[in-house]
Amino acid sequence: MLKVNISSLRVLQMLQLLFEKDYTMNELMAALSEVSGERCSNFLVSKYINTCRFCGIDIQKIDGKYTLLKLPFGIDFSDDVLSLFDEIKKYSSKMRLGKNVRAYNSLLAKINKRSDRYYSKIETPEDDKNIENFEYAMENGWKVNINFVADGNNNLILCEPLELSSEGEHLAVVVNYNGDRKKILYKDITGIVVSNVKSSGNMLSTSVIFKLENALARRYTLRPEEKVVGIEEDGSITVLNKTEDKQSLLNRLLKYDTMCEIISPRSYKKEMKNIIDTALANYGK
Repeated sequence: MLKVNISSLRVLQMLQLLFEKDYTMNELMAALSEVSGERCSNFLVSKYINTCRFCGIDIQKIDGKYTLLKLPFGIDFSDDVLSLFDEIKKYSSKMRLGKNVRAYNSLLAKINKRSDRYYSKIETPEDDKNIENFEYAMENGWKVNINFVADGNNNLILCEPLELSSEGEHLAVVVNYNGDRKKILYKDITGIVVSNVKSSGNMLSTSVIFKLENALARRYTLRPEEKVVGIEEDGSITVLNKTEDKQSLLNRLLKYDTMCEIISPRSYKKEMKNIIDTALANYGK
């Protein structure tokens, strides 16, 4: 039977926690207790930290939180990987997508703990607060007030945030304004403020759910904007499509004949029925 040194296991579990984020002592005690299933006291956690330091693992207390700064072993990345880092940084910086920048910087922070070289983060402009507001409203179901310039005029609209998108290499926001899908270039926006008005629920109006059956379900290749949200025992699948152009999607689904059925929204289902009825009428059926 394999023997496990409990103290060594706890040290490794603590390192895994610190690799993901910084903790106060109380937070680290609670997190390690939850992971291990045993109560970890201040004395034990301090002993584990000192053990890591003795082994050359740089753990420091910064602003009241224990932070893993550096591991004694590094990763030597290839030129191709380094080039990829550079391209991702350029793209994320140019697009200034709030979540992407934060995710990339989080990834670099972890890599810097394991690498012999330091890779710099993306500098986040102050006006990215607008992106944070947009994302917050989108995730929590609030409308936003957007100030932007169009045709030399200042505009203010109250709208539902749908997604962050792009126009070429330029960042854009997509909103639902008075029932219409509207794209606004970020460079034209002077401010985004979260309102105190809840979204009406139309935020998902561009999301389409359809069901695919038989051989089509087995060979179907998901588009970048799609994901499977259900699988039946007979092998049929239910797909969620979020951003494809309405007419393009209907034309594509029409080709799938009886192996495809639109589930929602009802407006798409009704329009597909009208297309089919019109086609049948043209052939006298």
